[in-house]
Amino acid sequence: MLSVEEAQERVLREIAVLGSERVVFTEASGRILREDVLAPHDIPRSDNTAMDGYAVLASDVAGATPENPVSLRVIDELAAGSLSGRGVSAGTAMRIMTGALMPAGADTVVQVELTDGGRESVRIFQPLGKGSNIRRGGEDMKRGSIVLPVGTILRAGEIGVLASVQKSVVSVGRRPTVAILSTGDEIVDIDQPVLPGKVVNSNSYSLAALVREAGAIPRMIGIVPDRKDATVAAIESALESDFVMSSGGVSVGAYDFVKEALEMLGADFKFWKVSMKPGKPLVVASLRDRLFFGLPGNPVACMVSFHLFIGPSIRKAMGASVDDLLLPIVEMKLGEPLRSKGDRRAYQRVRVVARSGELVAIPMQAQGSGVSTSMIGANGLAVVDEGVLSLEAGHIVRVVMLGPVHGE
Repeated sequence: MLSVEEAQERVLREIAVLGSERVVFTEASGRILREDVLAPHDIPRSDNTAMDGYAVLASDVAGATPENPVSLRVIDELAAGSLSGRGVSAGTAMRIMTGALMPAGADTVVQVELTDGGRESVRIFQPLGKGSNIRRGGEDMKRGSIVLPVGTILRAGEIGVLASVQKSVVSVGRRPTVAILSTGDEIVDIDQPVLPGKVVNSNSYSLAALVREAGAIPRMIGIVPDRKDATVAAIESALESDFVMSSGGVSVGAYDFVKEALEMLGADFKFWKVSMKPGKPLVVASLRDRLFFGLPGNPVACMVSFHLFIGPSIRKAMGASVDDLLLPIVEMKLGEPLRSKGDRRAYQRVRVVARSGELVAIPMQAQGSGVSTSMIGANGLAVVDEGVLSLEAGHIVRVVMLGPVHGE
């Protein structure tokens, strides 16, 4: 069996970056940038004040103290967005609001809290160094510099930068479509009665949610009965999408037809098993320029496999940078003991919390691959290496981060 790292490398090697499209920047959140965005001019364009206060000469206030304040004549008032035709000289000050351009002659801004707030004259109670409270022109962005490189995932901060450089339309990676099949005669949909021996088709819906979270578009094909001809037909129909995922039917049971159907269709198998728990039976194959992922039927195994292999594939297809493909792995302490069978590497669900200034991983109570509730609130997967049977509280573990850290 392949290691997880070997399997991830093989999968990502198969992924081609999809085409791009142009969208209005306000609709680009979560998309991946496919062009370098340059600053058209310096931002700020000119020196401006970072504080409400008074524009002065630093030399005028060098000796100011609360007991012996410096008094300066106020010659003008300058609001943000307006200009003054006057300049500051020795013995004078200009009242100025945050964001206003620095007037000629002034080299320092004294924040209003260090003054008496005077309108005709102002008393200043503390010296400041030259250049204090001034935002320099080009301090944020320099004209012609790349402010957002190709491969950037666009989030709130990046959308704000696009607005700052007046980039109203931007090139982003096309969102891939992902076909989702569930196999098995025992599967029923959510609006059908659950008779003895039947289970509800939860995998399709959790996978569709994961596909959306990854930025792609799910296409739910439906439930495929345990027949070879039906499995072949469903896979052929799914090939209209950029990726195909199935859950169930990839093990060695008499009614597991996915692998056989792929062989009949001429698929090129990349691998079949990965040394991990949950999720050992994982079929990855290419078929007619599409990549097929045959996932296990157990709900947790299905979702863990998605996080480790399919999510990175979707991000690469949309053009994400290499550093953003795999989920981050963080070392932290275990908050409670953790047990494992040790037969292969285990990915155990944990709740990562911030406790007294450090990250702590708390194992979920149930770790069975069929226990779907173990994914509720789980924002990490603790990596327990093969051969390790137990880890005590306080032990340092590697955790694959699935989401933001929780408060305790």
